[in-house]
Amino acid sequence: MLALLPFAGFSQSAKSKVSVHPLSAKHSTAAALKTPTSASPAAYCMPALDCTDNDMITNVTFAGINNETTCSPAGYGDFTAITTTDPVLAGSSYPISVTVGTGWPYENVSVWIDYDMNDVFDASEFTYVGNLIDVASGLTLSGSIAIPAGTPNGSYAMRVRVAAVGSDPTDNTLACDITQGYGETEDYTVVVGVAAPTGCLTSPNGAYPSSAFTPACNGTAQSITTAGWAGEYSTVNVTSGTAYTFSVSNAAYFITIGDSTGTTVLASGTGSVTWTATMTGAVRFYVHTDVNCGSGTSATVHTRSVLCGTVPPPPVEPDYGCDQNYTGEPDLANNITKSLNYSVANDFFVPMESEQYIMNTITATMVPLAGGADMSSFDIKILSDSGTKTPGAVIHTITGVVPTTVTTLPDTFAGYATYAVTLDMGNYSLPVNAAADTRYWVSLQATSASSPASSIYWIGYKYVEGWVTASNYQSTDNGATYTQIIYASAPGQHYDSIWSIDAECALAAVNEAGSREVSYYPNPVRDYLTINSKKTIETVHVYNVAGQKMPVSSKIVNGKLDMSKLTPGVYIISTILEGGKNESFKVIKK
Repeated sequence: MLALLPFAGFSQSAKSKVSVHPLSAKHSTAAALKTPTSASPAAYCMPALDCTDNDMITNVTFAGINNETTCSPAGYGDFTAITTTDPVLAGSSYPISVTVGTGWPYENVSVWIDYDMNDVFDASEFTYVGNLIDVASGLTLSGSIAIPAGTPNGSYAMRVRVAAVGSDPTDNTLACDITQGYGETEDYTVVVGVAAPTGCLTSPNGAYPSSAFTPACNGTAQSITTAGWAGEYSTVNVTSGTAYTFSVSNAAYFITIGDSTGTTVLASGTGSVTWTATMTGAVRFYVHTDVNCGSGTSATVHTRSVLCGTVPPPPVEPDYGCDQNYTGEPDLANNITKSLNYSVANDFFVPMESEQYIMNTITATMVPLAGGADMSSFDIKILSDSGTKTPGAVIHTITGVVPTTVTTLPDTFAGYATYAVTLDMGNYSLPVNAAADTRYWVSLQATSASSPASSIYWIGYKYVEGWVTASNYQSTDNGATYTQIIYASAPGQHYDSIWSIDAECALAAVNEAGSREVSYYPNPVRDYLTINSKKTIETVHVYNVAGQKMPVSSKIVNGKLDMSKLTPGVYIISTILEGGKNESFKVIKK
């Protein structure tokens, strides 16, 4: 063993043990209390030190780790199977103590934690614990390790190193050193994460209600029960990755979210608890009067509710043009509006810009069920709006309308074919309100050549209650009264049947001053655009949206402009009136 030297002969710049003293033949013979592996974890560097002359780690204590050892084989101990058990949280500091052997007056202790998980103990991940001076017996050095703020939850490799060198708080590059000679290295695992919550998993009053509750997750709080007691729980079905807010009407009551068996606390808090589900399945929503798990009787009655998801944004307001097609996305598994010789009504709009609105056709999507429904004819009614977004008085009726086309759709419902049925409206002209878009209602009632008539189901699409301004209405008394139809597959969901209305609008062209001289229809146009003017139209030019002039005659023939040879798209019609006045407007070519 090295002869004892005066402490005054050593300083911060003292040479390392290997430079002044050869390896001693005297080795430690104490048995190790823990048996490490002799190779470092995969991907990490393998250090090389000699701890046989008592330059070693005899204990590491940190966040629940308390590991006593002697000299590890080849000076390296892989204790990564030993993990921290006390909570280690990002942004906090935790004490560490390392007890060293008696091999050399200077035993320098350092720690690295691989925070970036790149399998390298970087200099930036270094913590200097300190240096001990004692030649008679080993001492324990205490310091602290600060876990950087923002460190994600997870498991991190921690390397603890003691070396027989003079103290140097900046020496952060020796995690993988193989030249130092005397010392020992040990690796552990640090688990960074939120402390496990505490809570109350007792339920002397049992479960209520008896069935599991599945929230709709539409951004609104939903009541599980309004008659809950303290000391009981409700079962709630959750989906992994979704955030849930569990609330109780008494803000002083204590909430615990437990697993489906009531053995593990997942979250807890007073009055309200927000928890992001880590699994899909059932959880228990416990309520107690306080954190001491107080229960109660009818005197503790309260409401339990849960909120998840976000309120859906309002749909984009339709562009109320001549063609109106509110199809949505049909869900053939659920969304059939049932009808048996019923009248089914939907709303549509006449745009305020119109000078004339002529209805050409109506197309409805439907399922005639087996048993004779042949869609032989339909009765059509046009109704005003009641003022409360419901069908009002009948203003026009067409009976016995035979479909002009019946198109088989690619999807089926419950094995039955689905169809798009088009009905001719006879160019019916609706009144126009120049001050506002006007809501009207169209009602269809199917008749059948079969006797008795059988069911026709109207295909619909789903929407979330609260945003749609109107929905499907049904009449069981031949249109005398109408009732809103709600077939919900989940709370807050309704269905609206699929309609398409093809019409022609005579829209007024407006010049810069706002006065109207020209009107035109139809828009969209297929072949000929009718243009009416209070003044003589001298010239007409047609431009595409890029400003290129189209090869169209500049003359109006019998009040019509021939656009049949133009490709479908959007065009600007520029009219030069008597006196040189110009009015332009936009049309869509089908």
